[in-house]
Amino acid sequence: MNISIITKKLKLILSEKKLNRLGKETEFTKRERNINAFQLVTAMICALGDKNTEYLSDILRYFNRLTDQNIRYKPFHNRLAKPELAELMRLVTERVFTHWINNVLQYKKGHFSQFKKVFIQDGSSFAVKESLRNIWPGRFTKTSPAAVELHAVINLKNGGFESASITPDTFSERAEMPSVEELKGNLFLADRGYYSGDFILKLDKAGGYYVLRAKGLKRVLIHSAVQQDGKQLIKKKSPKLSILQNRLPKRQAVDMDVEIKGETVRLIAFWSLKEKRHTYLITNLK
Repeated sequence: MNISIITKKLKLILSEKKLNRLGKETEFTKRERNINAFQLVTAMICALGDKNTEYLSDILRYFNRLTDQNIRYKPFHNRLAKPELAELMRLVTERVFTHWINNVLQYKKGHFSQFKKVFIQDGSSFAVKESLRNIWPGRFTKTSPAAVELHAVINLKNGGFESASITPDTFSERAEMPSVEELKGNLFLADRGYYSGDFILKLDKAGGYYVLRAKGLKRVLIHSAVQQDGKQLIKKKSPKLSILQNRLPKRQAVDMDVEIKGETVRLIAFWSLKEKRHTYLITNLK
């Protein structure tokens, strides 16, 4: 993406006129005095993009520097604490998602053309102030007693966000997934935290597709296992994965048919150099 396109997109999202109009629409600003929507949003973006920003007072310093004012902390904090600011920033974020899109996988032919959308989902955890532990409880109570998790779903066919949400870190990632109905005709990619046997079978029956890292499969039965060179690893009896995994090669992927909740499902095993162990991808793709 060249600099002229970036400049054009920034103007679409962060123009002074549009941000100030959005500030009035959300009732963040009723009368423009010392702090308007454009000034505050710009200062917040600059401050939060700086690795050295730790306190609200850091945002105030950015604000005063950018606007050549001398706003004191108390009135500035009152503006940050307005519920309307959250709504303003939500709308700004939606505009970013709408305009900042790269047509990455817009194939008219080939494998990806069969999917309306290609979803990828993951979550990232962040520690917050410990006094918020009752509102935003963290999973790791000793190191991060208060934490939030940002859940994001991106459509890889256009590079845009489908959804984003923030929950306490203790909340389940699976609860933030698209529904089975939303995934019909689409491809869903996700990490091990999103895998469950019930989910993949429901998604398959609904006409959705998936590629997930899988876990907890040591007890599943392996009905067939074929290396990339065509060698069969199973001759007669169907062993459990816990027995077969010691025979899996490190230099070749292995394509397997496994039994999950009475259904035959495709499982791919390959050696992870980073983790020094086999990684398993479960899918209903051919």
